[in-house]
Amino acid sequence: MSDGMNIVKVGRVSAIDAARRRIRATFPDRDHLVSGWLQLAAPPILLDEYTELRMPQVGQTVLCVFLGNGLETGYWLGVIG
Repeated sequence: MSDGMNIVKVGRVSAIDAARRRIRATFPDRDHLVSGWLQLAAPPILLDEYTELRMPQVGQTVLCVFLGNGLETGYWLGVIG
């Protein structure tokens, strides 16, 4: 499999750090390996007292993108479904 095919992956949330807007994800297609902490890649919006960022829950499916061919350095893009 080429490196390009490993950049975007679908995983399941296994841990949440809401204060830092980051998650860890597991990947069934990789024997349930766990990612490093993945920071949210968010659009440039201003969060104010009227806007709430909802973090995913453990077990939810998320779309992730990785920098390189490992699972340590990357971002989560959003919840699927």
